[in-house]
Amino acid sequence: MSSGVLGPIDDLFNHLLRTRLQRRAKSILVSGLEFLITDLAILFLAIDLNIQDKQVELGLFIVTGIGALYVLSLCVFLFVHASCYMNKDKMNTTAEIEEAFTKTNQIPFFDGIFELVFPAKFRGNVWYLPYIMWSFCVAIILSGAILYAFTVNEDVPKATTAALSASALLLYQITADFSEYWVISRNQERADEDLDEVVTA
Repeated sequence: MSSGVLGPIDDLFNHLLRTRLQRRAKSILVSGLEFLITDLAILFLAIDLNIQDKQVELGLFIVTGIGALYVLSLCVFLFVHASCYMNKDKMNTTAEIEEAFTKTNQIPFFDGIFELVFPAKFRGNVWYLPYIMWSFCVAIILSGAILYAFTVNEDVPKATTAALSASALLLYQITADFSEYWVISRNQERADEDLDEVVTA
């Protein structure tokens, strides 16, 4: 049984998302919830900051809201997709893709950058979706970084800086993991045992 704040939600995902690919989706959903909690903390911290430049303050609120909307939309889409369209137990990833991700996943943090070429390389139906997600991710992180730079003269607590850094890393991780999920989901094949059954039938 899972424990902690996300315990009941984690148990729900375990119940609903059973296949190997669905497990990948589950880790993204949990990271998404962590991001939303961090984003909420940033919102409260920004309110307490009482930034002198009201335009910068408004900009921070807008970027925080867009970031939350982006992650929430991605999580809802991913949950529906994983639950309704990826519910076949006996489907495997192609060996070429499995090997490609095994190599990049050995490089922590930077693996998402090295995997940027995979959607175009392996293609599949709606293969370009990860690039759209990456565009949103980069735009949100850059906007937040630029707005934060304008607060350099403000008395910004270390907790706020830490929360902003954590949210940026979570956003990067969520987008990178979604890209991996999407590439794999576009390139599924029936397991060998199923192929044997078809041949001998």
